[in-house]
Amino acid sequence: MDFFDKLGKVLVSNIAYTVILILGIILFLYFAGGDLIAGLFTAISALVVYVCCALLYQEYKKLPATKNAPAKKRK
Repeated sequence: MDFFDKLGKVLVSNIAYTVILILGIILFLYFAGGDLIAGLFTAISALVVYVCCALLYQEYKKLPATKNAPAKKRK
């Protein structure tokens, strides 16, 4: 019962996140169209894409800004 007490306290103390979580679950079930396996695959693949993009963006921000060298004239 300790788990459920802690979970209840967290859900009540963060009511905005709880409401958004419930709305997200409802929207997921609605857009999954009753096919929960396909919906789960879609959600997992979207999460993977999001994480990869976030990590690539962090690496992009770490790179120093480079100035473009002037183009050399061909003879």
